[in-house]
Amino acid sequence: MRFREVLWNQVPEASGVYAIFDGPELLYVGMAGREGKGSLRKRLRDHSSGQVVNMFAQYLFLARVQFTVAERVTHPMQAKALCQNYIRENCWLSWRVCESASEARALEATLKQSLRPVLNGHAYNDA
Repeated sequence: MRFREVLWNQVPEASGVYAIFDGPELLYVGMAGREGKGSLRKRLRDHSSGQVVNMFAQYLFLARVQFTVAERVTHPMQAKALCQNYIRENCWLSWRVCESASEARALEATLKQSLRPVLNGHAYNDA
């Protein structure tokens, strides 16, 4: 589903694994609920915030968003607003609820290895 279509109260307050795409490109696979804390809803809302301190938004800003405007972006609030809009209009997400954090961790590792998302490059090797 596209970020702009998300009804946050319908995103589970549970552990799970999620994937974030920019159009057809898989950018990131992550998990929520480590050590029994956090949830898919909280983690995905964090990603949708456009906060450039968030690795996902920082990548989008540095690689894509800053080139969508004619004027150089000079203020953090402008960068955040541009990222938030870019995420809302271009990115989409998918998730799967898991019974436990250990199940989510295992699924996350499997998906990172098999799908090789752009932002999880450190999660696998070619050996």
